[in-house]
Amino acid sequence: MSPSSQRNKSARTAKQQRAVRRCALVASVEVTELHSGAVLSARISELGVGGCYVDALNPFHEGALVRLRILRDQGVFETKAKVVYCHSSFGMGLAFIEVTPDQRSLLETWLAEIVTQLTQV
Repeated sequence: MSPSSQRNKSARTAKQQRAVRRCALVASVEVTELHSGAVLSARISELGVGGCYVDALNPFHEGALVRLRILRDQGVFETKAKVVYCHSSFGMGLAFIEVTPDQRSLLETWLAEIVTQLTQV
């Protein structure tokens, strides 16, 4: 199986496992692996209430705990997350953990803006 078809199969499986829909959103992100302190500057391509997908050539391993900072003109979303799956040389899916009420509110505002823009097209 080719790497791209393997990634597509993994992506379909991950989408089937998600309880919450993700929206397309490209934004800068800083991901810090909590155990080693390694920092990854990348971008996200999908965002939802429960997690996001980070595009990265060298993703952290499945199960890694990370600190996540999504940077947009509208603010900075910060939380801890867990790598729930990874695609070598492509990226990783993160599930948010320990989201504070203020950060949850910011995230919901961003998602509402995205949905509003989609319905206006």
